[in-house]
Amino acid sequence: MLPDATEQNRIFEYVKTCRRQLHAIPELSECEFETSEYIAKRLTELGLKFTKIHTGMYADIDGESPGERIALRCDMDGLPIEEKTDSEFRAKKNMHACGHDGHMAIVLGTAKWLSEHKPRCGVRLIFQFGEEGDGGADKMIKAGVLDGVDEIYAFHLCPELEKGKLSSVCGAMFAGTAEFDVEVCGKASHCADREKGADAFVACKMFADECETTEKQRTDIRIHIGKAEIGSARNIVADKGRLFCTFRYFDVSSRDSVLSSLSAALTRIDARAGTQSRIAVKAVYPPLVNSAAALKRLKSVANVEDCEPRYTAEDFAFYTEKIDGCMAWLGIKDEKYCSPLHSDTFGFKESALMTGVQTMIKLVCDNDNGEDNVENI
Repeated sequence: MLPDATEQNRIFEYVKTCRRQLHAIPELSECEFETSEYIAKRLTELGLKFTKIHTGMYADIDGESPGERIALRCDMDGLPIEEKTDSEFRAKKNMHACGHDGHMAIVLGTAKWLSEHKPRCGVRLIFQFGEEGDGGADKMIKAGVLDGVDEIYAFHLCPELEKGKLSSVCGAMFAGTAEFDVEVCGKASHCADREKGADAFVACKMFADECETTEKQRTDIRIHIGKAEIGSARNIVADKGRLFCTFRYFDVSSRDSVLSSLSAALTRIDARAGTQSRIAVKAVYPPLVNSAAALKRLKSVANVEDCEPRYTAEDFAFYTEKIDGCMAWLGIKDEKYCSPLHSDTFGFKESALMTGVQTMIKLVCDNDNGEDNVENI
C-alpha cells in the first residue's frame, strides 16, 4: 500500500522524470532505438526481466494467484512534427504529439509500484513500437506478446476531457479502417477530340459521387478521398487517374459489404466511361471493440464516464480482436493544455498521469471481492 504522502510523491516524481526524459527523445515508428534503450534501462533498474520484440518489449510480473494474467500496454513512437511548445524539455527533432511519452510513463510508474508490491494476478507490461506506423500491435502479437494473457488494458490521453477524468464505451470505441486506392486506366486524346479518348477524370469524379451517395445511405461509416492524381496536361483527356481513399467503419460486416458495393459501382462506371479500373486495398485495421467484461472490471476500480465512438483508428484494436480488453480516454485538459492530439503545441501536466497509474495498479492489485489493495495515489 501507499501509506503516506511521501511515498505517493516518490511515485509521482518517478513518473514525471520518465515522462520528461522520454518526451525529449521522440523517435518515429519502428525506429524507437533510444526509447527502447531507455525503457530497458528502467526495467533493469527495477529488477524486471524483459523480452525484446524489435524495438518493443514486454516484462512479466508474477502475482499472488497463479493462472490469470492481465496485460497493461503503452505505445512508444513519436511523430514527424516540429514541436512549438515553450517546454524546457521539448524535443529537438520529431515530437510526442500523441501523448505516447505519457503512456510510457504511466506503465513505468505502475512497473515501479509492482516491483515493490506483489500484484494479485500475473501482469504483463507491454511497450509497443510502431503504433503510428504499419500496425506495430499486430507484429507484436504475431511475435507472441499475448501468449498466456487473459485481458489487456490501455489509456489514451485526451485533450478534450477534463484532467484526471476517464471515459470509455462498451463496444466499438475507435473505427476500423480500410485504406484503399482506386486506379483508373483511360485513353488519352486531345481535348478537341475528346470523344476519341476515355476520360479517367470523369471516371474518378463518378466514383467520388458514388462514395458520397454510399456514405449518405449509412449512419455508421465514413468514406474519404484525401488525394487524387489525374491526367498529364490541361488540354489532354486524362489517360490515368488514382484516388487515395480511406473507409472507416465500426461493424466488421460493413467493411466487406461496402467495399464489394464500391467495386460493383466501379464496374458500372467503367462501362459508362470506357475506362478500366480496380480497387487496391493497402491496409486494414479492425475497429477497437471494448469487451463488456473488461469495461466492467475497469469501472469496478475507477469512475469511468461514457463517451462516443470516434472515426479515428487505434491499433490497440489488434489486441481486443484477440482477447478481452478495454481502452479508456484519460483527460488532460486544464487551463493551460487543450491543444489537440497530433498538433505541434500538444502538452499536459504530469499530475494527470497519476490517475492512469492509480487505475492500472488497482486493476491488478484489487481483491476479487472489490476491496482495494492500494490507496489513492
